[in-house]
Amino acid sequence: MNNKRLIVAGLISVLCLTGLIAATPSSGPDMTVTYTNTIKDVDVNIKSARLADGTDFPHAGALSGASGPNDNPLSGGATMGAAPDGRNLPEYVDFEWRESPTSPPDPTPTDPFSQAHKDWETKMMAEFYSHPIKKQRVFIRSRIPANVVSAVVEANRHTPKGELDEASIQVWFIWTDYGIKLRWAIWHRLGAQYYSHQGGDEIIPAGTTMIAAYSNTIKNDAFTIDPGGTSSDGRPRRYPASASGSVFSGSPNIAYTNRPISGGEMLMAFESEPELPEYVEFKWRSPPTAVPPHEAGESLTAYHLRFNAIYGALPSKRERIEVRSRIPQEVRDEIDSSTRNALPHKLPSSVIYLYFIWTDSGIKLHWRLKRSKPDGTFMTVRDGGDDLP
Repeated sequence: MNNKRLIVAGLISVLCLTGLIAATPSSGPDMTVTYTNTIKDVDVNIKSARLADGTDFPHAGALSGASGPNDNPLSGGATMGAAPDGRNLPEYVDFEWRESPTSPPDPTPTDPFSQAHKDWETKMMAEFYSHPIKKQRVFIRSRIPANVVSAVVEANRHTPKGELDEASIQVWFIWTDYGIKLRWAIWHRLGAQYYSHQGGDEIIPAGTTMIAAYSNTIKNDAFTIDPGGTSSDGRPRRYPASASGSVFSGSPNIAYTNRPISGGEMLMAFESEPELPEYVEFKWRSPPTAVPPHEAGESLTAYHLRFNAIYGALPSKRERIEVRSRIPQEVRDEIDSSTRNALPHKLPSSVIYLYFIWTDSGIKLHWRLKRSKPDGTFMTVRDGGDDLP
């Protein structure tokens, strides 16, 4: 980041930052929020974020414009606690913000104490305030199923005082060219550290034409699925791996779901492959959800070493999933054309979802072709692949 952007971001951040939420504690779940911005060359400057009762909600202040065509809005960003003492999920949050160019057009005077620099600051702030304030209400509580919230509260019921809760709700507020999008996920910190639920708005980053989604339909509460891994036989290799040898995006550990392609997928990885892969090869394991207990007199370092040894000794399985040959030629041609014509920070004309679904009889592949609509959403036009349980 150049000095010009640092100075402008600093000026605007001072104007935008607010205090933490002030609400009455209750028996709700732990919640963290992450703010990300996917709008090219535009900084989002959050003026305020307020709950239904008018109290302030914690926010990130200034969010820098996205820097690449394949940004993953579910990684990075600014993360903070929003209900660390067990508050109820908010009904909604009302946001007000301004959008301004990431790089001001005028050069920054070199002497920060000069009159020229003061005049420059005055001009930059005048330009900043000339941009209109935008507003949007983002609903939260009604978007997350009540049984999911109850499961999080129950998982944390026996957490010792002063320690992190076992489970938390993660919420993403994602600024796009089509407004603020919401994603949520349930993260379990202990044991295998895994996601058990995920949902919200469909997020397809501009320039992306292929999305990998992972889900687990093996109904066993004692284990999760770790889709990735490394190989030490010969040259080390990371998994999942595509036929080209590049690392295909993996996923955190995933727990059981009965909705593998309709909102139950645990993570959507945004791929930057030049074409649909011939195949994807997995080396995966089934870590236990339970945490091994501390032994008497065992130090924290010794415990971590023992835990890592247990995890590392888990047996792994390898499975190669053919992809390109499983998809009809006309669908492949459409995606290849969409990829060739994709523009940075512009929604593609078509996108394909590749669902890798763990079952009792191995990994299944399902695919779904979607086309963009003028309002920035996508509609499903065709799907296929393995029959699902």
